[in-house]
Amino acid sequence: MESKNRNICAVLVTYNRLALLKECLAALEENGNVAHIVIVNNKSTDGTADYLATLSADKFIIKNSDENLGGAGGFAHGMVMAYEQTDDQYFWIMDDDTIPNSDAAHQLLDKAAFLKDDFGFLCSNVRWMDGTSCNMPMPAFEWPDKINDGLVSVSQGTFVSVFLTREIVKQYGVPTQELFIWGDDTEYTIRVSQAKSSYFVIDSVVVHKTPNNLTDITIFNDSKDRINRYFYLYRNLIYISKLYKGKGATIKLTIRHILYAFSTLGKAKDSRFKRAGAILKGTFTGLGFNPQIRRVD
Repeated sequence: MESKNRNICAVLVTYNRLALLKECLAALEENGNVAHIVIVNNKSTDGTADYLATLSADKFIIKNSDENLGGAGGFAHGMVMAYEQTDDQYFWIMDDDTIPNSDAAHQLLDKAAFLKDDFGFLCSNVRWMDGTSCNMPMPAFEWPDKINDGLVSVSQGTFVSVFLTREIVKQYGVPTQELFIWGDDTEYTIRVSQAKSSYFVIDSVVVHKTPNNLTDITIFNDSKDRINRYFYLYRNLIYISKLYKGKGATIKLTIRHILYAFSTLGKAKDSRFKRAGAILKGTFTGLGFNPQIRRVD
C-alpha cells in the first residue's frame, strides 16, 4: 500500500498539566513531518484553554471540552478530529506528559516505510525520566521475528506513543469513549493487533514524565482520593476479557476479582470496604457493559 503523503497528525489529551503540555509540544516541533497537532483539553482549570487560544490555527486543532471526557473520550474525539479535519497519512497518539526525542517521528516513519504501511500499530521505546523502561508493551508470540530490523512484535501497548495509519483508523474505528479511563489503550491496541501485526520500534524513543514508574501501587495501597477510579479498571478488565478471551476466561477473571475484593478487607491499609466495593461494583458492572465501537465513516 503506498502512502498518499508522509505527514503526521499528533493527537494529545491534556488535563491540568500545562507545563508538561508545553514541553510535549516543543518536542513535537523538533520532529519532522508533524503537520498537525490535535489537542483535546479535558476541562483543565490551570490556564490551558487560554494558552491553547494562542496557538496557530493552521497547525493546531483544538477541542476545549465542557466536561472531563477521560483519556478514552479524549482520544476518541481527537482521533475523529484528526481523521475528519486533516488528510494526514499517520496519527501519532500520546499523553501530554510524553516527550519524544527529536528523531522519534523519523524512526516511526522509517519503520512504516520498511513495512510498506502494512501494520496495525507501531509504538515507541518508552523511558522514564531516569532512563529505565516504562509503559512496556505486551510482546506477541512471534516477538523476535523482525528484531534484526529494529522491530519487536507486540500484541498491545499504551497511548504514551502509538502510531497508526489513516487506513487502520478507517477500518477499525477509534478508542471506546465509554471506557473513560484505564484499559482504553489496551482494548484498542488489541483490536488492531488481532487484525494486523504490530510492532515496538526500538529506535523511536520517548520519555514519559509520569510522577513515578512504580508497579507496586494497587487498590490495596493507593491514596484514598483515587479509590473510586478503580471502578473503571475492574469494569474495563471484565469488558476486555469478554471481547477477546471468551466466556470461560471471563468467569475465571470474575471469580479472581471477587476473591481479590475479599482479600482487600484483610490487607488494605485503610478504607477497606470502599476499596473492596470498587472492585465488586466494577466487576459486576463489567458483565453487562457492552459499548459500541465508534467508526469514522
